[in-house]
Amino acid sequence: MRVLLLATVAVSAIQAFTFKEVYPDPGSSPQPKPEWLELIKGANITKAPVYKVAAGQSPKPQGSGDPYCDWTFTGCFGKEDLYQCPKGQWSVTYDDGPSEDSARLYDELDKTNTKVTFFMVGGQVVKYPDLTLRAFKAGHELAMHTWSHSYMTTLTNEQIVAELKWNEQAIKEVTGFSPRLFRPPYGDIDNRVRDVAKALGFTPVIWTHDTQDWHVSRVDKTFKPEWVDNNVTQWAKEAPTMSNGGMSLEHDLYNVTVDAAIRVLPTFLKTWKVTTVGTCNAVASYKEGVNPNVNNATQPSASGNATGNATKPSGSASANQQIQSNKTSGASALTTSVFGLGFAAVVAAVLAA
Repeated sequence: MRVLLLATVAVSAIQAFTFKEVYPDPGSSPQPKPEWLELIKGANITKAPVYKVAAGQSPKPQGSGDPYCDWTFTGCFGKEDLYQCPKGQWSVTYDDGPSEDSARLYDELDKTNTKVTFFMVGGQVVKYPDLTLRAFKAGHELAMHTWSHSYMTTLTNEQIVAELKWNEQAIKEVTGFSPRLFRPPYGDIDNRVRDVAKALGFTPVIWTHDTQDWHVSRVDKTFKPEWVDNNVTQWAKEAPTMSNGGMSLEHDLYNVTVDAAIRVLPTFLKTWKVTTVGTCNAVASYKEGVNPNVNNATQPSASGNATGNATKPSGSASANQQIQSNKTSGASALTTSVFGLGFAAVVAAVLAA
């Protein structure tokens, strides 16, 4: 009887979530729903160019100057962009997940009750809804990284709407909450993208420090994995003289990047108060309010801000003041590990019954 019960639990764990919505294929360029396009009608959207790029190429500046505050080109921040924390605080962020390797990172974060921000790709959320829900229930901040991980300045206004709204809908269907924060893939954003996102109720997030872990996931024989550790160690040495806290970029899409994330996490924890993007910037994480799995005393609500917002400049910042990268990633066809979803705990409870 107990064996049969365990088998039933195993099947239930694997089939724990079924989507009601029919989503675009992961990695594809989605089409917007008509009602979503109504949200940008009448919005004041900057008439910046839609960049044309060849496959595998990134956008390149057209002309001189930076009339559209393009972060990729000049490090320019919009006045509402989030990218750092107050002195003494640090937001550790992870892009491109969830993946089958995310569970190991969740386990490590659970050990110290550390809360971080995950910028999730819509196609990955649909592949791994149970991991998405696990991260949310653990109290982590879930934010968006578009549906297909495309360069946003190469998309039309309508395509931007589709990328963000499908990403939002997937996360909301799993968790019941709509993220307010998004990170443009590759940091590729200008005022046109910002205006479309604002009309949809979303706030852009960039970063101050790039671990360069994305090099490890590529066939780059010149990059040594320990350089990721060296980067974080160097930042920790500079912490006493930093005027503000930081926001770092990592990834939980690949086994090697999760390995690196686990290795450097103790350095972050020893040096700074590690927190989420929303908490350190005193902005709400979700449109519906606070995550019920988080202590509300430390989480800004959708209707009001908490104290201690980071002091951040607006407008432009020179590119050499920011660590930028043309980071690459893609949707990977991975298989979810049931044991990474807390199944072992379920089995233990059954055996104890």
